[in-house]
Amino acid sequence: MNAVSIGPLVFDGARFAAVAGLFLFAAATEIAARLQHRDAAQWTGIALLAWILGARAGFVAANWPSFATHPLDALRLWQGGFLPAAGWAAGAAVLLLALLRRQRAAALQLAVGGVAALVAHQAATAALTRPAVDLPVMQLIALDGSAVQLAGRDRPLVLNLWATWCPPCRREMPMMTQLAATTPGADFVFANQGEDTAQIHHFLQAENLPATGMVRDPQHRLMAALDTVGLPATLVFDARGGLVAAHTGEISRAALTRMIAQATGE
Repeated sequence: MNAVSIGPLVFDGARFAAVAGLFLFAAATEIAARLQHRDAAQWTGIALLAWILGARAGFVAANWPSFATHPLDALRLWQGGFLPAAGWAAGAAVLLLALLRRQRAAALQLAVGGVAALVAHQAATAALTRPAVDLPVMQLIALDGSAVQLAGRDRPLVLNLWATWCPPCRREMPMMTQLAATTPGADFVFANQGEDTAQIHHFLQAENLPATGMVRDPQHRLMAALDTVGLPATLVFDARGGLVAAHTGEISRAALTRMIAQATGE
């Protein structure tokens, strides 16, 4: 999995690359400003805000069918979902604004920060390239005690690793079970990590969620086999069992829909 663990914090690869880029941008603009004996805070703040809003707006626009039916999802920034190219375009607009206002020192600071951010983003993205992974040949346990084989389905598969004690797992589960019920082109398997049947049933009943696709992985074998560093983790495999896309952390409806489209070729 292309995820990074820093102490108790776990970042999806794409999210870590974005955070690294934004951090280096802020650091580089501050250094450039100090060398010029100027204050970089105002323009740095404007550029950072522009990047975040621009990248988010670009992602929403690119995935509008998912947001059209659930428009409030656009405000759930903690789920991720940013289009870097749109963010860079918004940042470039702030740089242009600084030039038009004859703020040459600020423009230089933004340019230095932008280069540093782009290098950091590209380096982190390259370092966290996802390795080739196949769907493990493994038997899990259904809630009724029967065996469930993951591999050999000849259909795209959405595999979600979760636990009832995990807040982001709990938040995304209603959306994911709804997608499972309305996506005929793929199978969904929700592999609970380390908990017993009673705990899982209690959670599903309390949240009024279906048990369809729920299985147990009591020994966390999937986390080891897939090199997963945190929960929730969502992996999408194509019909041949090859990993197409993966995401660590709470996932949005739009991002998951896009991953499934990659696997189904739609």
